[in-house]
Amino acid sequence: MRDESSADPYAQIADLYEAEHRGWTDDLDLYRALAARAGGPVLELGCGSGRVAIALAEAGHELQGIDTSEAMLAIASRNLGERRLPVTFTLGDMRRHSGHQVFGLVFCALDGLLHLQSADDVRDTVVAAHDALRPGGLLALDIVNPSPDLLAMRDGVVRHQSTFAGPGDAEITHFVSWDIDPDAHTIETAHFYDWLSEDGLVRRHTTRFRLRYLERGEAEAVLAAAGFDSVELYGSAQLDPFESDSDRMVYVATKSNA
Repeated sequence: MRDESSADPYAQIADLYEAEHRGWTDDLDLYRALAARAGGPVLELGCGSGRVAIALAEAGHELQGIDTSEAMLAIASRNLGERRLPVTFTLGDMRRHSGHQVFGLVFCALDGLLHLQSADDVRDTVVAAHDALRPGGLLALDIVNPSPDLLAMRDGVVRHQSTFAGPGDAEITHFVSWDIDPDAHTIETAHFYDWLSEDGLVRRHTTRFRLRYLERGEAEAVLAAAGFDSVELYGSAQLDPFESDSDRMVYVATKSNA
């Protein structure tokens, strides 16, 4: 998900990310349905804390999850615990995934693809996913729809993302700001986590990292170039029809049976 020379952007916030997202279930039905449609085994790119992978394993699917963040994989292993579920978590780069196993479904959830820093990275990832699929297999990508209104609304603005119970049951408020470069399609993100400590003082943890968004034309061109001959586009994880102002771009691409 990142260049090997760069620091892990989640190393310092892994526990906060897990606490904020552990209850997020809006996309689980999508991946359960796609896994049932495609058949296993299933590969998750950028599996993070294992939120989706473990849910699919609980539904009886064989899962492999890869991520470049050792901190997030440690949480995934902790969340898996001693349960005998058919899931493995591996340190790996989605751009260069290789192996002898063939998958029915490959997916990258909740903007994981935006951690790729160049068009070449995206191309390499989609080609690697295509190669990992058996004929008729599915690739699913869930990414933000960078509509002009969304970019204008968020650029240079600090917004409240959520308030959640963090480690030690502290009430943590998460603020995010975006600094957008429309020419490079990059978003310099700043994340501020605020909470009230036991001594009555407001504490803040801050982290910053860069994302790169994909416009519809780029996403569809790279899928076609990789060899996917059937591409479905939806506007949400509930498979609502895509509109120009949809919040999400959810792609479901099928590898040819030929």
